[in-house]
Amino acid sequence: MSGRDRISELPDCLLTQILSYVSTKQSVETSVLSKRWENLYLSVPVLDLDCSSVPYDADQVFLSFIDKLLEFSPESILFKVKVKCRDTMIRGFRDRIDIGSQDIGYLKLTSSGLRDPAGFVYMPCLKFMHLEQVVWDTHLDTVISGCPVLEELTLLRDPHDKYKALLVRTQSLKRFRLLPLRNGYVRSRVKCTLEIDTPGLEYMSLGDDHIDSIVVKNLTSLLVVELDIKFVAGFAVHFDTWNLTKRSEIISDFLNGISSVSHMIIISAKTVQAFDHYSKAGMIPKFNNLSCLQAVFRSYLLQFLPAFLECCPNLKHLLLVVHSGKMDEGLKLTDVPRCVSSTLECVEIQEKLELEEGKMKATSYFLGNSAVLKKLILSPTAYDPRDVLESEIWEKVNKLKKRSPGCEIIIRAMEED
Repeated sequence: MSGRDRISELPDCLLTQILSYVSTKQSVETSVLSKRWENLYLSVPVLDLDCSSVPYDADQVFLSFIDKLLEFSPESILFKVKVKCRDTMIRGFRDRIDIGSQDIGYLKLTSSGLRDPAGFVYMPCLKFMHLEQVVWDTHLDTVISGCPVLEELTLLRDPHDKYKALLVRTQSLKRFRLLPLRNGYVRSRVKCTLEIDTPGLEYMSLGDDHIDSIVVKNLTSLLVVELDIKFVAGFAVHFDTWNLTKRSEIISDFLNGISSVSHMIIISAKTVQAFDHYSKAGMIPKFNNLSCLQAVFRSYLLQFLPAFLECCPNLKHLLLVVHSGKMDEGLKLTDVPRCVSSTLECVEIQEKLELEEGKMKATSYFLGNSAVLKKLILSPTAYDPRDVLESEIWEKVNKLKKRSPGCEIIIRAMEED
């Protein structure tokens, strides 16, 4: 058995599957291993190319390589195409990719340009599409409409995108992610409206502050929503109090459109702040199906917490992350919404450790008012367990009033970063 090459004895189908997990460049490099590996890379059903590494005087060599890949096994299906483009397109490359595009199952374009297809796009097998900083010469809707079985779409806009509207309209889409612009200080040159009309959508993540408004329609299947937006386009721009009516209508329509979700994740405090501003001008709709909420609050926004929870009458699980900041010393959480008194079963609180009297406001609030609470998890932050004994934390917590006698309290020590 010594020196036996057992990997090379695997069947071609397994070896090509292994090679599909590395880039095409790395896959080609295995051809020098032995005669057995010489042409295996030609049968790999994945094309993962970094065109930015192709020298400008080697375009023809690169195109000859692509021709060899496509001609070696013309009946095979490309399940995944991932291309990182350089600043200028390699002439003829697009035409070659078009030959196999109808059989692609996964497509990723990064730092690329997408020209007008001068007709229609048709990729009947495409289920997963990732478009990252793609400069459009065609509408996104044109691309999506040609993908009848598309299930997952990830979009990271290019700040130079010229279109004023992005339309995501499809029956098949199940997951949609809008990623934040890289180098967040870069503003889009054009105000843009995003419209999402996807009745089959189950998961939606929105994280682009450079969208001027978001319109959602027919999200009847939505289960999970992840929010990292402030509903105002631009960097360091806050809620426009002078245009409160218009902005409130936008937020109202959006919240009503996602009100059927069962799991909400609010990644940043800026989203909570936008909701707080909106609540002063309008009523936040009820999220009757919401059973799980993860939210980030700045300490000075804790006053808004009971009002926000009032809109979640059937909430069972809450993860509350409290970012340190200047807290109103007179802060009193007195209102007790229905979910806190009747349905909340598990609460996890991540906040800065402050053991002084009256400082553990969130912990005290839930312990003192949650009648059916089964578990309270404290994950103190910004301290070193070597300097604070866990027994000191327990001593402070045990002094707090506890409404649910069967509530289990768990303290998770977290070292300071």
